Amino acid sequence: MSTTAVELTAYWAKGPVALIIGCGGMGTSIARTLGRRHPLLMVDIDQKRLDATVDGLLLDGFAARGHLCDITDPAQIETLGQVLAQGPGVRALAHVAAVGKSIGDWRKMMDIDLFGAVRVAQAAGPSLVRGGAALFISSLASYLPPLDSKLDALLDDPLAPGFCDALETYHGREPDFDWTYNYAKLGVNRLAERLARDWRGREARALSLSPGMIDSPMARAEGDTLPSHDGSEARVTRADKAKEIPLEREGSLLEITNVVDFLLSDAASFVNGIDIPVDGGHRAVWHKAGIVAR
Repeated sequence: MSTTAVELTAYWAKGPVALIIGCGGMGTSIARTLGRRHPLLMVDIDQKRLDATVDGLLLDGFAARGHLCDITDPAQIETLGQVLAQGPGVRALAHVAAVGKSIGDWRKMMDIDLFGAVRVAQAAGPSLVRGGAALFISSLASYLPPLDSKLDALLDDPLAPGFCDALETYHGREPDFDWTYNYAKLGVNRLAERLARDWRGREARALSLSPGMIDSPMARAEGDTLPSHDGSEARVTRADKAKEIPLEREGSLLEITNVVDFLLSDAASFVNGIDIPVDGGHRAVWHKAGIVAR
């Protein structure tokens, strides 16, 4: 009797990949969902975190591999694009990578949170297969900037020389981290809308998803206070902020992941070019109060 071990390999393991940008809590949660249908290509800037994430996914039986990439480095992004072009294609792209105020530099935050998303779209877009979809994680904060065509036009060309200087001029001063995040995430929403138009005729979709208050590792790392959004510079505790939400609680990573799973599946094959708030009704409250106009 042969004692040769047989490795279990899913029939789809060599098909087009689900590309996950960012191995944090949300990225890993999304990977565990998309990995039920697609082989996974995990991308992160941190080799140790990337290896640990891929090892954990492999141990659970997923088909997964990793690729080290700094999404702020054009050369590394170009290499990622080449790797994807040589592979079986991309069926689903979930761009999760982002930072908060802990990065300590508003221009660096913009480089990661907006420019990085644009570069990833440029690298991965050509490898999307027929029926493929790209989803960019945004934020409910993307609804806070004013409804202004000049701002929208500025955010529609984020890789233009002097973009940060132009944004500082528009804002009237150097934006703080909260406003940098707001602008960057609005730019992500507009990126998805642009891509939906640019990919016309390819049968490929682009979307953004704006989580509201979510209990996630990144949220916990950013501290226990949030802007009050009452026109002052005051901040309030997360617990008090959550009381604004009609469901009267924060959401969970699973509640985001479930929506991502739907949007990147064939069940959502006619959903394209829009942002999906997943916020427990928080935007509706802000809209009624005049805090947001979008």
